[in-house]
Amino acid sequence: MEAAALPVAGKVPLDRDGGPRSRRSGHEPERFQESALAALAAVSSYLDSDDDLPGFFGRLSATMADLSRARRAAFWRLGPRGTLTLQPTPFGFADDSPVYGVRLQLGAAGEGVIERVVFEDQLDLVRGTAPALDATWRESGLRDIKSSIAAAWIAGERRIGAVVVYDSPHGFTLNDLGVLRLVGMATGLVWQYKESEDELGHTAVRLEAAMSARRHLLNNIAAGGDEARRRFASALHDDSLQLLTGAELQLERIRTDPNGNHQVQLDQLRNTLRKVEDSLRRLLTNVSPEPLQLPSDMREAISERLESMRVRAGIEPHIDIRLSEEVPQAIQAIALKNISEALNNVEKHAHATRVTVVAETVDGGVRVEVRDDGTGFVVAESVRVPGHIGLVAMRERAQLAGGWCRIQSEPGNGTKVEFWVPRSL
Repeated sequence: MEAAALPVAGKVPLDRDGGPRSRRSGHEPERFQESALAALAAVSSYLDSDDDLPGFFGRLSATMADLSRARRAAFWRLGPRGTLTLQPTPFGFADDSPVYGVRLQLGAAGEGVIERVVFEDQLDLVRGTAPALDATWRESGLRDIKSSIAAAWIAGERRIGAVVVYDSPHGFTLNDLGVLRLVGMATGLVWQYKESEDELGHTAVRLEAAMSARRHLLNNIAAGGDEARRRFASALHDDSLQLLTGAELQLERIRTDPNGNHQVQLDQLRNTLRKVEDSLRRLLTNVSPEPLQLPSDMREAISERLESMRVRAGIEPHIDIRLSEEVPQAIQAIALKNISEALNNVEKHAHATRVTVVAETVDGGVRVEVRDDGTGFVVAESVRVPGHIGLVAMRERAQLAGGWCRIQSEPGNGTKVEFWVPRSL
């Protein structure tokens, strides 16, 4: 079934003999310009249509046949092994034509008719046809071919294939060959655009898969961390603290034994055990942070953490929260974990007297800044400083969420930890 031609702008009128009738006698350049514009319009129509490629090439082949007054036209695709095969939906060929089974093998550079005529631009027109090309078609089984011309279908230096028109009743002209070469180059750009569009679509799919994997990994890390803390807290509560409480009761009985004579030593041991118990209780509190049960208000959570630090360490806090909308719980968890990590470092290492926490909505995410007036440190050496492994964890946590984390500090000038995470993972 023949494909309908694409609309042809400025179709050239014919004279009584079937030749081109110029508006001004003898103006072949004008006819070439009209045909070239019509061909480019036909090629570019693909960009504004919903055609699939076979349908587009079928209509473009029909247009090429119309412009060159040929009975048949086709695009041939160059395969990876140097073989030309027919692009689907050629124009003018019957369904049982042998053209569908033709395979043309290119020779080495400069050898073979197709290589020389099509890709080396050495096509010679003799009485309106290319005799060497015609012979190639007949040798391939297309014995009814009377005339033909071909041009390279290319994108820059890349060979995509060939565009061919067949059997013009009045013979092909150099104008026809020029238009055919123009179509070959323009169609090459469209083909390259289509490939880039498809690759962009595949890249978008792969990117979405990577984003999904990142979200899954982040959730697993967060869930794994919370689960580890729960197991640790449970083990401390059900085992260590219970044992220490039992030991304290046992020592109390020994101390009150009227026959005992080690009261001073036992008092000292009891005090030591109480210190161990207090230490373990503090550890239990630290490994069961707020994110396990997130508060409804992020400001409240930060304020409570700062007040706890003020009571324990005497560090004066300042809080500045400018969040324009509710923060999703997953983002709250990440932000609060990083804030808690930064404040732990301030409390343990900074020898600070004041700390400020700023949180605001910026660029579709949450930006947090924690700064202190403490002793500071050399950031480049922080990975080797005992107790600063949390800085690495903060960076990784923010980056896994699709954000960033920066740490600025110098000895004697305090420290600023700043991070940003998007509102959606």
